[in-house]
Amino acid sequence: MGNSHRRKKKRKNKSTRPKQEPGPRPRLFCDFGRIANDLLRKGYNQDQILSISTHSCNGVMVPCTLHHLQTLTSRAVKHGRQSTMQLGARYKYKNAAIDVNMDTKSSISTTLTLGGEFLPSTHVKASVRFPDCNSSKLNLKFQHFFRNATLLFSVGLNRSPDVMLSATIGTSSIAFGMESKYKTASRSFTQYDAGISVTKPTCDASIILAEKCDLLRLAYAHHFGHSRKISAVAEVTRRLSKNKNSLAVGVSCILDNLTTVKAKLNNQGKLQALLIHKIKPNSCLNISGEVDMKALDKIPRIGLALALML
Repeated sequence: MGNSHRRKKKRKNKSTRPKQEPGPRPRLFCDFGRIANDLLRKGYNQDQILSISTHSCNGVMVPCTLHHLQTLTSRAVKHGRQSTMQLGARYKYKNAAIDVNMDTKSSISTTLTLGGEFLPSTHVKASVRFPDCNSSKLNLKFQHFFRNATLLFSVGLNRSPDVMLSATIGTSSIAFGMESKYKTASRSFTQYDAGISVTKPTCDASIILAEKCDLLRLAYAHHFGHSRKISAVAEVTRRLSKNKNSLAVGVSCILDNLTTVKAKLNNQGKLQALLIHKIKPNSCLNISGEVDMKALDKIPRIGLALALML
């Protein structure tokens, strides 16, 4: 009796064990070198930007859940003597979201995003822009159908749409990818890129051959220490048709939970620095500056960006 009871108990334990989910898939081709690109370019600007956002549920300012959320955002940008303003609204329910944006140029764009619950393992994103409907797109991302591959399909919503296909194969540590764009109006391929990405806990490297095999881009980012508070990045690009090279190096340092400092320098002698300070958990102040090391007599360019969440 005791042995039969133990056997039944073991069978129950085996049946109740959760199924092991497969490991992380390879990243999309558009994410190759994104870490290095963000360290070198994200946050830098020479404009004056003010962004104000508010959250509400059913129009009432109360604490919201991620399953039922409304967001209203206004954004003003001053570039030199020109000023632009943009007003946006976002409504999210579970894995579905709709975004509507309108700017001072009388341009209205609407984006509908559907998560994996609408179609299993599929993300659907459709964007429509008025009055220029030629820039409307439909994006389909398949990332869980394949164990070691990802697929992204994009098609324009017009009479002569541009079709873009992106595919990667590999693992979360190393991946090979390609991206091509076919123009139905001319019946020709206008873009075909290929690359490789290597990701480790302390570093991220990528090699991409883009623009019809004319531009070679190498990017490497390294994180120091287990906390990854200090990061260094380098990017080398070579234009094969013109035999020209460019180099950019940068560094990022997280001083504390609220403050981050970044700096970068390229082969043209442009030195840029950026200070990011969080005023609130969802509010941030960015101050950036640019100095031309080859023309120190010129006035440095200063940029200011303030994002407030009310």
